[in-house]
Amino acid sequence: MTTSLIIHGHFYQPPRENPYTGLIPYQETPGNCGNWNEEIYRTCYLPNAYSRYLDFAGKVDKITNNYCYISSNFGPTLLKWMDSAHPEFIKKLKEADKESMARTGHSNIMAQCYNHAILPLENNRTKRTEVRWAIEDYTFRFGHKPEGFWLAECAIDKATIDVLAENGISFVVLSPWQATAIDGVSLEGSPAPCDRPFYIEGNNSRLVAFFYDPELASGISFGHLLRNADSLFEKLLEMKKNRNNPSLISWATDGEIYGHHEAFGDMALAALIEKISNGTDFEITNFGAYLERYGVKETATLSNGDDGRGSSWSCCHGVGRWYRDCGCHTGGLDSWNQKWRTPLRTAFNNLETKTRTVFDTEVRNILGSEISPDSFLEDFGKVLSGRFSVASYIKSYKGKTGMNLTEEETNTLAVLLDAMKNCLFSYTSCGWFFNDISGIEPSQCIQYAICCANRIQRFITNENVLISLMRDLSHAESNISSAGTGEDIGRKLSWTLPPEVEACAYFIINSRIAGEKHSKDSYGIFKLSELTDSSITVIDTLVLNENTYTYEDNSTQAGTLSVVFRSKNTGYSYTFSNSNITKLMSHEIKSWITESVSVNLEDERIIELTNAAQRFLFLFSADSKVKDIQSPENTSFYLLVLRSSLSDSKNMSIEKFKNLMPLIRFIKVAGRMSDLLFIQSLLNKQMNYYADIASRSLLTEKKALEMIQILAYIRREEIFPDITLLQNEIYPILTGKKESDYSQQTILQLKKDLNFAYPWD
Repeated sequence: MTTSLIIHGHFYQPPRENPYTGLIPYQETPGNCGNWNEEIYRTCYLPNAYSRYLDFAGKVDKITNNYCYISSNFGPTLLKWMDSAHPEFIKKLKEADKESMARTGHSNIMAQCYNHAILPLENNRTKRTEVRWAIEDYTFRFGHKPEGFWLAECAIDKATIDVLAENGISFVVLSPWQATAIDGVSLEGSPAPCDRPFYIEGNNSRLVAFFYDPELASGISFGHLLRNADSLFEKLLEMKKNRNNPSLISWATDGEIYGHHEAFGDMALAALIEKISNGTDFEITNFGAYLERYGVKETATLSNGDDGRGSSWSCCHGVGRWYRDCGCHTGGLDSWNQKWRTPLRTAFNNLETKTRTVFDTEVRNILGSEISPDSFLEDFGKVLSGRFSVASYIKSYKGKTGMNLTEEETNTLAVLLDAMKNCLFSYTSCGWFFNDISGIEPSQCIQYAICCANRIQRFITNENVLISLMRDLSHAESNISSAGTGEDIGRKLSWTLPPEVEACAYFIINSRIAGEKHSKDSYGIFKLSELTDSSITVIDTLVLNENTYTYEDNSTQAGTLSVVFRSKNTGYSYTFSNSNITKLMSHEIKSWITESVSVNLEDERIIELTNAAQRFLFLFSADSKVKDIQSPENTSFYLLVLRSSLSDSKNMSIEKFKNLMPLIRFIKVAGRMSDLLFIQSLLNKQMNYYADIASRSLLTEKKALEMIQILAYIRREEIFPDITLLQNEIYPILTGKKESDYSQQTILQLKKDLNFAYPWD
């Protein structure tokens, strides 16, 4: 009997954007990616879309889109970031959705609670909003509604079941420890069976729950089962034998285990998929297909947790981890506690009460009683998904008089919607999960709350909402004395300059430093409307504000930045100086400056330089003192020449590249390690250029052969550029999945030089 195998990955990162700018602040990561989304994209999300299966010689035998085979869910806020940062990945995810639908009749991909809030702790209005935002995002992205739903931390209660059922969700995935009985028979502390699905009851409805295998989930997450696909396969065979040939084996883990937490975990997964595909012991499927095939016969009773508020997969007390000092934590000193969790949630609950009161009142004042404030907020998911802009969404409504909304009314509704979004984002579960309130995750949640408080202040005249929020946060004490309280953390997060001033300064600096290639008209959520020598207008696309400032540049030739802005709207003045440049902005400015410094030399002049470089190399071997004298001066100039020449990837030719090789050799001999790494990065970009044009079907056979020759020259110098992206794009051509006019000889040459397995291996 063939056993169904379902491998589920929960792929999620918390929202990280500054709510005022829509930009992720610069963050130090091991791979120097600039933020953690990029870091985990590089180590996990992208590799799983193009996972390598190697032959005995270590060459690429197959490239597998693992998402075509595994069950998965992705955080909507993570995918929203990818929409702009990595749209090519979204294409691979849609490919996986279509492939699984064609193969099984059901999608591998489940929806996920929008911003990972713990739904049992939320009121029913928030539950519905979170669920409907998630369903809208999924439906718009994949073109069909979701069957399954991943709950943040698998947290569930009866009311959550009802909300999911009323919105058309069929099933969820839970921990087997969340069940207490099957058909009324107590499990007596044992985990629920994981070889079949069960009904679970809400107050007025029911869903289906699949319980994942705890032994496999633990082994994958903490037991390093991904280090050897053969051993994992043998483990599955053993389980099948010992469990009397079960019809289903499934496990669920954080998706980041496949490559980020466990290096090369994506490749172990691809190898397992290959091994299963070549046998008859297992078939890889998904929950929807299994449910249709086998149905459900039994009912599981879920735990209500210690406090009767529901259960989850990562808190043995239920959902205590996200609102009280329940004892769950991830480390810290023995003296630490998590008493800060309760006042943190209380602060946000108090803010939500005020925000909903304002939202309901103002929405009814503008749209009338026929439009429910809840439906207006829930349909805002069409903006979050990208189906509509804020402006077009609001303008689709008429005022309570039946007339088109005024500009002031449109702006008011935009502010209210953004306030509610930030209010809900403050409940992102990561804010309570870890050891201390001073961590990056609670700080992010506090930042959302501060933004919400500032948004609604204009509607409340008898209270300073921000001061009230800070007063509530002052009761949340950090375990680190220097960090203080939630109030201290919040005050450090409050901006010193209005975000639109930061955007104005960015546009002015860009106009003066960057060349045409790097000219910008957007800064996160801000769009540049007009820029003159003395004034600037920017538009906030979230709350639909137009901000105009006059400015006076008092910067000095010595590099002291000082631009004084005066608002035409309020008359307030602000000074933007060097200290106001964020790390993210600084890194971007450096790239403008670096790439603007170039030399454009005729080929004859480059040949003269290469001849000189060869003569220097000859002298270096004869007299080491020459290296000390000549190296610094010539290395800097040669690096500039190489950067200028290699940056023009589009016009690179084999003849031009051959002329540059002596300069590369010179850098290898006379340069520093940082110089060599810089050369490596330039050559990586050249290979990525070929990958890019291949992705657009523009890599002609002539260009492909040129690329092969250039790669050969580089490798002769024992420099090995990253060809990962190039392999990704060439593989469909080599396997016939993508049409090309390449000759068989060229295809064989590409296989050989791009480290693919030969057909005769």
